[in-house]
Amino acid sequence: MRWWRAIFEKLRADIRLAMICLLGALAAITILPFAALRAANGQWTAVVIDVLVVAVIAGNALFAWRTGRTRLAGSTVVVLVTIGCVGIQVALGLEGLLWVYTVMIANFMLGPRLLAMAANLALMASPFLLPAGFPAPDAQATFLATAALVTLYGFIFSWLVAFHHSQMEALATRDALTGTANRRVMETEVPQAVATHHSRRLPAGLAVLDLDHFKLVNDQHGHDAGDRVLVAFAEILRRNLRKSDRLYRFGGEEFAVLFPATDRDGVEVVLEKLLQRIREELRGPSGPVRASIGAAMLTGDDDWSSWMMRADGALYQAKRTGRDRICIEGDRRCSPERCAGSA
Repeated sequence: MRWWRAIFEKLRADIRLAMICLLGALAAITILPFAALRAANGQWTAVVIDVLVVAVIAGNALFAWRTGRTRLAGSTVVVLVTIGCVGIQVALGLEGLLWVYTVMIANFMLGPRLLAMAANLALMASPFLLPAGFPAPDAQATFLATAALVTLYGFIFSWLVAFHHSQMEALATRDALTGTANRRVMETEVPQAVATHHSRRLPAGLAVLDLDHFKLVNDQHGHDAGDRVLVAFAEILRRNLRKSDRLYRFGGEEFAVLFPATDRDGVEVVLEKLLQRIREELRGPSGPVRASIGAAMLTGDDDWSSWMMRADGALYQAKRTGRDRICIEGDRRCSPERCAGSA
């Protein structure tokens, strides 16, 4: 049963993939019996359309499962199933219209909202293009009203799902106090940087930043004052980092910065700028608040934990040699003898 658990976990982790696979299963269960019935009645055009619709949905489900490109797969299903629904109406007349509502709902569940809206508008117009047409004006009005309501409800539901998903994603990936990425994100992105380095030989740096004597701020002025200092610290870092740099808060007053595709000189330039801005701008209730910074460059022997450990060791060296300074691993200026008089 281990394979079943693996499938369940994969579907639970990606709701769009789950919906695409569910649609594939339901399409086979519900449409293929109609294909068999129509074959018995000699409605071969409808049979071909039914089989093609099932094949397209199943093929897209397999594509999404193997590649993870669920947005493309979902969009493809929306377009092709909408075309298939119109084809069924052409083949069967108003009998095929009964499938429109199901397709309208599925479009919003599988594809982007704007694409689903466009597809549903096409479905609303399609019956008026059929040779048979509607039997009476009141039937036309009823169809348009009900189809418009289904489309509106689908749009609202899709928007709400997307909104709540973004809220949940923010809660899972953002530090609630400072708004920076959290440790969970760091433990995903730093290993990715290591993998990129091993495959493409791109340099990268990792820095750990820690506020000096921060415990005194909390002890003397309370945690609210400490929180304000942390928020200000994070804002200084955000303003002075480059767009490509990644900032994380991973515990207490400790932050980390990932410098992708950056050599040692580039890391040092950015860190010196950060330290200067911290000295100039960061204040607590009792006056200036300083920070120590340790950094390490990625090597070919590193995994992400060893890289982090070396950056943390450089931070410890910066603390041990006087605080309010930068220590990049391997720099002789970080030795106690060289750092004793610097500030």
